Amino acid sequence: MRTAIYTRLSLDRSGRSENTQLQERECRSFAEDQGWPVVQVFTDNDVSVSRYSKKPRPGYEQLLQLIRAGEIDAVLVTEMTRLYRRLEELLELLRLAEASPLQRIQTTDGSAYLLSTAKGVHSAIASVNNAVLESRRISDRTRRKKKARAAEGRFNGGPRPFGYEPDGVTVRESEAKVVRWCYERLLAGDSLRTLVRTLNAEGGHWHAHTLRQILTSKRIIGVRVHQGNEYPAVWPGIVDREDWQRVQVILDEKRRFVGANKKGTRSYLLTGMAHCGLCGNQLIGSATQGPREGEPRRRYRCRTIDVYGQTTGCGKIVRMAEPVELLVSEAVLHRLDSPEMAAALAPSGEDVSGLLERYNTQKARLDDLITDYATGLLSREQLAQAKSIVEEAIEATRAEMAKLERGRTVAAVPAGQTIREAWEAASLDWRRELVGLLVERVTLHPGRTGACRWSYGGRTWQFDPRKVEIAWRV
Repeated sequence: MRTAIYTRLSLDRSGRSENTQLQERECRSFAEDQGWPVVQVFTDNDVSVSRYSKKPRPGYEQLLQLIRAGEIDAVLVTEMTRLYRRLEELLELLRLAEASPLQRIQTTDGSAYLLSTAKGVHSAIASVNNAVLESRRISDRTRRKKKARAAEGRFNGGPRPFGYEPDGVTVRESEAKVVRWCYERLLAGDSLRTLVRTLNAEGGHWHAHTLRQILTSKRIIGVRVHQGNEYPAVWPGIVDREDWQRVQVILDEKRRFVGANKKGTRSYLLTGMAHCGLCGNQLIGSATQGPREGEPRRRYRCRTIDVYGQTTGCGKIVRMAEPVELLVSEAVLHRLDSPEMAAALAPSGEDVSGLLERYNTQKARLDDLITDYATGLLSREQLAQAKSIVEEAIEATRAEMAKLERGRTVAAVPAGQTIREAWEAASLDWRRELVGLLVERVTLHPGRTGACRWSYGGRTWQFDPRKVEIAWRV
């Protein structure tokens, strides 16, 4: 019996476990007693075979290749669960056994599954089904254990929480000081971004999102949370509960995250499209109050510091948002009224399902070319030539799909209305979508404040429309 040994260990974070070596020695001893020559040993370390595992099993895949090559008669394992806990994998092996010399799966405890007999196949399937059942029982026990640990307020393990030692209970004072300092500064009026910039200037590498997660976690007030339920924790809190609640109000305050309309919704038409004419940085929408202004006004500005506290732009371009948006909106609506634009946006005769089918066929053809090259059917030069042709066809199909979607956006205008009339009544999201279909980029160039006055709709701004450059998609 030409024998292949397979060993596996589900979890080995240290990489030093001898478990797979012990399995191999046990299997070799069994094969020697039977007089079976061991052709090869395959091992997968730190790899689970549960239905939740996404890790590949390279050792197992090599085993299957040896079976397909017809070089083994038996697979030897210490127990069936080392090989399978999923029925679909066993079924694949059973199909291979029909077309290869493979005769059996053998375990060192004496269980033999003869793959050429109905009884042997049935026993193998029953063994894997039992393993699936046991796996589910283990999962259920684990969930009950986690729930019980949570009710007792105990640490559930995992990565070391910031502010605590690896046991999850003992406070690490050096990090606890950082948390308390952040609370003091937030309560004193500093912003989260200011805290990030200060921490990073002292050698850290913080992100506003990460810091927010730590500062909003109930762990730092000594509360254990499990599936939405709260329990008193066995570890001490780092900050006072009252301070924690005050900081949550500060961090959740809507005016910190929306525009000047204070409605909790998007209020800038050109976010993501507007760029600085000096450094090319993307402009952000920000409500600021000038020295002679009674309230904050919407503006586009070049941001100098990003969420990591790093320098990102020049900070020299600031423009009132309203005249810029009116100018771009009018240009878009004027362009949409032209016959040339109507032709450019007109969808092709093919519907989206047909285009998707064509696109998927072309993608599959590209994959086939790579396979043909890997198996030697195509040379490198032939692959490059064929790949270029297929990729051009894919890009053409993508363009047709984009054109179809553009046409649908314009077609969403209610019957009896012009695009301009629909624009006045439409939501900001629809307006942004329409602008995005036509506009690639809006660049705001530097200019002298008050050098020009611009009027529109009965209103006048100190604004030079010549300093706004629109790059069109179509």
